[in-house]
Amino acid sequence: MIRVLIAGYHGFGNCGDEAILQAMTANIRAMAKDVEITALSYNPEFTKTEYGINSVQRFNMLQVLSAIKHSDIVLSGGGTLLQNGTSTRSLMYYLTIIKIAKFFRKRVMLYANGIGPVSGKLNRRLVKMVVNTVDVITLREKLSEADLKSIGVTKPNIMVTADPAFNLESISDDEAWKLLDEEKIPHNEQMIAVSVRNWSKAFGGDDYVKKVAKVCDNAIAEGKTVVFLPMEYPRDLELSKKVMSYMKEKAYIMQKRYTPSQILGIVGCFDIMLSMRLHTLIFAAVKNVPMLGIIYDPKVEYYIKELDMVEAGDVRHSPINVKAVNEQINDVFENMEAYKARLKFKADLMKQRAGQNDVMLAQQFDIIRKNKK
Repeated sequence: MIRVLIAGYHGFGNCGDEAILQAMTANIRAMAKDVEITALSYNPEFTKTEYGINSVQRFNMLQVLSAIKHSDIVLSGGGTLLQNGTSTRSLMYYLTIIKIAKFFRKRVMLYANGIGPVSGKLNRRLVKMVVNTVDVITLREKLSEADLKSIGVTKPNIMVTADPAFNLESISDDEAWKLLDEEKIPHNEQMIAVSVRNWSKAFGGDDYVKKVAKVCDNAIAEGKTVVFLPMEYPRDLELSKKVMSYMKEKAYIMQKRYTPSQILGIVGCFDIMLSMRLHTLIFAAVKNVPMLGIIYDPKVEYYIKELDMVEAGDVRHSPINVKAVNEQINDVFENMEAYKARLKFKADLMKQRAGQNDVMLAQQFDIIRKNKK
């Protein structure tokens, strides 16, 4: 039996991070029957119940030490874990997990990681020192490879792949439409899903919230249906309601909390996705729903470009141009088949690249099996 420990940002109610964990566990089970999976989680009971795996409290260091000690391989990921944009404490947490794993002579894989930003000479030196000890690295963005190399990481093999959520399993179309019916969402011809998040560093503060409201008002006035789709509870739900409070027209909101597979299915019911959230954009790609991305972070910018879709403003540097975004939305509706064809081609490539995460992991499993003989 191979014991796998997954260390990521799980159990906090973020659908994107939960989608990564769900995809990882499903992919691991599909490729190996002799595997026991444990995940570090803020909410271990939820993680156990939701995914049918073992889980320990991520802030109980005795439990974490025991889980590392009894594992054969530690997977750090997926997601952007090695960064101090959130806090240096978060960066130190994930580096410590790797350091402990190597102390116990465990194999370590950075699995579909995003990297950065890592600021400060000491922080960058620590990342270099620790990451150079891992066994294999897969990264979900090309820019993360450049970041690691600039920090001085040279020793492990590095492969640029894609986010594991590109291979997430979805609920059926009928099940998805039933969920919309339960929330009293109408079935109209031109439906736009909107996914927003709080971003305190946005240009002009919360001006982007008012601009998104205006974009949605204009779209509804032209006969389109707008539905807000929260990804992180309760934060996205609250912000979606705030956007709606600035609107004059009637919009809808998915009020309930859904699993990643359910959200993926729900996304497939729409014609267009307007989103700040990375994983609603990825879900749209999986479902071949053309998208407009509101950029707040390099990872969103990267995937919008890789998928050859539409940039609907960059709130890091400038206000959203409402008129331009509504024109972009109309252009997508008018040229839907061309956008869908472009997206399908790019998304299929991403799905293949996401599969490489598990090719690299399978090689590690083979090494572990040989060492156990």
